[in-house]
Amino acid sequence: MASDHAKVAADALKAGLEQAKSKGLVEDEEVYDKVTAQLESWKKANEDGTLKSSTGAISFPGSPTRYDPRFPNQNQTAHCWQSYVDYFKCINAKGEGFKPCQQFRKGYLLLCPQSWVEKWDEQRDAGNFVGDLSP
Repeated sequence: MASDHAKVAADALKAGLEQAKSKGLVEDEEVYDKVTAQLESWKKANEDGTLKSSTGAISFPGSPTRYDPRFPNQNQTAHCWQSYVDYFKCINAKGEGFKPCQQFRKGYLLLCPQSWVEKWDEQRDAGNFVGDLSP
């Protein structure tokens, strides 16, 4: 049973990583390859049900989003929303060329369902977005 959960978790993490890569959020191909190999290693190591990695704890160097203590739980809906709002506040204040704003963009692209982003973009364009995007 435990090994089944480990395999499902590894597959889900790998799928998320592949989704991030397809959205252009993975900038370092070497990191992508390393994390993918580590996930496969973790999956194989858990066949005995120990829920341990043969290489130790899984870490994700260069992760598109950092841990945010304002959102400690698994449900990342609020983190998604805040990243979206923070990105547009940042570019409204500093301009689209301001590189630190890209961290918020990566965050909302990774965390938010595409349908939400499209809806919010339409609302911003129409001028009826409910969030405050002023700098």
